[in-house]
Formats: sequence, C-alpha cells, structure tokens
Amino acid sequence: MRRRTLGITAVSAAALGAAAACGSDDDSPSDDSTQSFSGELVIWADETRTPVLKEFVKNFEDSVGVKVTVEEHVESLREDFLTAAEQGQGPDIIVGAHDWSGQYAADGVIAPITLSADQQAALNEASVKAFTVDGNLYGVPYALENLGLIRNTDLAPEAPATFEELISAGEAAGTQEVLTMEVGVDGNAYSAYPLFASMGGYLFKDDGTGTLDPNDVGVDSEGGIAAFEKFAELGEAGVLKTTIDSSNTIPFFVDGKTAFMISGPWALTDVQGAGLNYEVTAIPGFEGEGPASPFLGVQGFYVSATAKNAVFAQEFVTNYVLTEDLQVSLAEAGGRLPALTTAAEVFSEGNEDVQGFAAAGENAVPMPNIPAMNAVWEPFGRAQADAVDGVSTGEEAATTAAQSIRDAVS
Repeated sequence: MRRRTLGITAVSAAALGAAAACGSDDDSPSDDSTQSFSGELVIWADETRTPVLKEFVKNFEDSVGVKVTVEEHVESLREDFLTAAEQGQGPDIIVGAHDWSGQYAADGVIAPITLSADQQAALNEASVKAFTVDGNLYGVPYALENLGLIRNTDLAPEAPATFEELISAGEAAGTQEVLTMEVGVDGNAYSAYPLFASMGGYLFKDDGTGTLDPNDVGVDSEGGIAAFEKFAELGEAGVLKTTIDSSNTIPFFVDGKTAFMISGPWALTDVQGAGLNYEVTAIPGFEGEGPASPFLGVQGFYVSATAKNAVFAQEFVTNYVLTEDLQVSLAEAGGRLPALTTAAEVFSEGNEDVQGFAAAGENAVPMPNIPAMNAVWEPFGRAQADAVDGVSTGEEAATTAAQSIRDAVS
C-alpha cells in the first residue's frame, strides 16, 4: 500500500494564509503573532465517521500539539451545526455532505478553503466541483457515493445494456416485481434522477463551468416532460410503483422477489447477509436516449466561519484529510470510494462492489449544492408519484412541479 505521511513540523503557510483571510474573531487584519488559540480543535461528525476520526486524530495531536475532540451527532448534525454557528458557537470543523455547502455559504457559517493545484489534481475532479460555490472551495472531499444497479445473477445472469433490456430480463425472471426502486407515495427525486437525466431532463441549467442558474428550471423542458411521460408509462406497466419505498426496496430484493434493484452502497450489507450471488453495474439508460446519470454525493470536511482555532482547522483539512491512510480508513468504515485518487486505487483493488459503483458513477453529476435545490425535492417527488399512479399525465406532472419550484425559488 502506498502511504503518505503527515510530516507536519509547523503550521503550513497555506493554512496560515487561509486562516488569516477567513478565520479571525474580528474583521481586522491579523497575523500569527497576535492570534489566540484555544489549544483544542473540535470536530463534529456522524456515528460512522466519529470512531475512525477519534483513532486517527492522534497523529495530528502529536504533530501539532493541539488537542482534537471529535463529537458524535446522530441524524441532526446538519441542523445542529447551523444553529450553533449562527450563534457563534459550535465546532471548528464539521464532516458532512457537499450539497450542504450552498446553504452554508449563503448563510456565512463556513469559511473558504485553499488547496494548491497539486492537491486539487490529486482529488477526483467532480468531488472538488461539488464543494465549489461561486468559484470558492468550501470543503475538502474524502468520499464519493452514487446509485447503481444491483442484480441477482442467479435470476438475471447478464447485465442489461438498456432499461428496456432490464424490463425484459426482469419479466423473464418470473419474480413478483420487475424492479425495486424507491418511489413511495411522495415520490423520490433522488432515485428518479438517473432515469430523468437519461430522457434529457435537467433541474437547473449549467453554464458550462459548473455554475447552476436557479432561475432556469428544466423540469418542464422537452427532456423533462419526456421523462415524466416515461414515469407514467413505467407506472402503467407496473415497473415503477408507489408501493415500493424505503421499507421494502431492499427486503424485496433480498427475498428474491425481484432480480434488479436500484440502490446505493448502503444496500450491500443486507444483500451480502442474505448470501445472494449479485453484481453491481451501471444503471442502463433508455434505448436511443442518453446515459442514466445518477447524482454524485460527496462527503467532506468544512471549516466553520466562527472556528475558535481557525489556523489549525485549516491545517487539518488541507493536509491531514488528504492523507491516504485517513481516506482509506474512512472508506473502509463507510464503504464509499475515496475522493483522493491514490486512496481510491488502494480501496477498489480487488473490490468488485466498489468497482461496480465506480463504473455506475462514471456519468454521475454532483447533486446541486445551491440553496434552490431545497425547493426541488417535494414538488418533483409528488409529481413523479402522480405520474406513476396515473393521477396526472407526464406533461401535467412536469409542468406542475416546475411551476412549484419556480414559485419557491422566486
């Protein structure tokens, strides 16, 4: 295994510069000779990352001489941080999803982060883009995840090349369901997006540089309407059902009631526990249409705008987080592909599941991190459910959802 050691003998110039720019307690210029430090670095993380971080921060403590406290927050981490930061409290660093960055940046609760050109080049390119807001980087990525197609190879030996082939193979398997994919009575924009994108739909227009225009909503674009019409068609055929939700998507697959499941790495624990023969591959797009492009989710480290120990917080995220050892350990704990390419190579070697999800993510697009994305989930999901149930035509569903999103954004 190739390893990169921390090698910190003093706080780096890059960290000092970044902290001076964004981490002081007031707006006046400051240098390291006048900075006051608490002597402690506080990190908030969820229940998966906390145990790993507690073990690995010991090296950072020994190298820099700053005590590091990792506090576990279950379920309400995102909201807890926002509430605390708005009151000038909370941690120096928070570990979370990239799509929080737009709202956090707009609220002024996180600080920009500076990575060198070499550091950025060492990371998955899309992962850096995911944490970028208005040209500024606000997080250091460490893990990637996306949906893929999980197939019971005893029921369906060959991976389908198109979604139509998937339907045919699912029907030929003679199982209760052709496919399990979360829809539910309220719909599910996350699981629907790969199929939506295959038909040419988009949520917000990309200007070509990764900047999304919240005023250009594409849910009722030509491709968006075509996608919702496809949802209606699949609903009528019984391929997609609002009765398939988070409670039974995985159990139905594990119990052999379907040969195909669209889900993420989190599903594999149950699949493996059932002793099934399976394979992870890319979600196929529709025949003659574009590829199915799932959302790319990226986990990373943010520095609080009110960090008590901003210099060392910047040092931790710009150097220690980018070590191969830490990223591989976090990957082993969470089962997600590391954002650092050398760590990704180590972690994926001989791991067919990781390789399968990586292949499924080749056409993935970072989930929009702009605040306007908050306006998408409910109306998109409701419209999808209505189309699947035949309550609305595809065009009616897309038009209604798009207008609701525009109203909420404006």
